[in-house]
Amino acid sequence: MYIYSPMPWELIWEGAENFCPLHQEIKVGHLTLEIEPLSFNQARVVRLISTDPADYLAGPYQPGAILEFAPRRVFNPV
Repeated sequence: MYIYSPMPWELIWEGAENFCPLHQEIKVGHLTLEIEPLSFNQARVVRLISTDPADYLAGPYQPGAILEFAPRRVFNPV
């Protein structure tokens, strides 16, 4: 990669080594999604991981889509 810029190299890459996105992998049916949590019950799809080409045509799981979900309830009888 080449960068042609009048800005000093240090300013261009300042903070890049500290950047750490909080991505998680989840399973939705047979799909594996890489998501970025946005809030308590929302996440943005970053990447769809699948070997089936038809999975990439599924609208709700395209990169950039916002997913809403509810936390899983755990039944704990006393």
